[in-house]
Amino acid sequence: MKTKIEKVDATDPDEKILEHAAKLLTKGEVIVCPTDTGYAFTANALDTRALTKVFHLKGRSFSNPIHIAVSSVAEAEKYAVFNDAAHFLAAHYLPGALTIVLPNKGIVPSMLVGGLNSVGIRIPANRIILRLAEITGLPLTATSANISGKPGTYSVEEVAAQLGENMQQVALVLDQGPLKIRGVSTIVDLSVTPPQLIRQGLIGWVNIRDEVNMFYHTKEENQP
Repeated sequence: MKTKIEKVDATDPDEKILEHAAKLLTKGEVIVCPTDTGYAFTANALDTRALTKVFHLKGRSFSNPIHIAVSSVAEAEKYAVFNDAAHFLAAHYLPGALTIVLPNKGIVPSMLVGGLNSVGIRIPANRIILRLAEITGLPLTATSANISGKPGTYSVEEVAAQLGENMQQVALVLDQGPLKIRGVSTIVDLSVTPPQLIRQGLIGWVNIRDEVNMFYHTKEENQP
């Protein structure tokens, strides 16, 4: 069966289309959705069956964690433990191309995080995926809609070219058109001390490092 493709306006997405997409997500389906860093495989991050589909579509190892997209910091705090540094980064860089890795509260499936005690949090600067997170009230996968090891995808045509016949396993594609920004999110791990850069992306690490380290230096200075 041919995958349905719905055109969506980045600034004013059709609510009926988003509500239909949200219903598919709650039923355990995988859709392709635009984000601020490319097209993503979007699924209910609490549903292991949906997660299995995402891993298989990507050809991704189950030991490689998948990050979650949420609509707000309040939603993120349901799944991860925020410290002062995390709140600072969220206030200054989110929504945006930053993934913050934080201690995991144990609510998301172990499969999602590769058995780790941490989880990556994203609040993308894209109204479509944020609205889907709001409608469903769920954490959503925000992993690139590509085959592992291949380039990220910035148009529906690029997604289809990589997936081939496996595109039929996608329940719906939300087509925002070719995305102007090509890049990945910067991934910063705050679940360890000192904080570590996991991946350099669109947001520079040097500034983040200096800003975050202030919180850890302050703690050290205040210790007796």
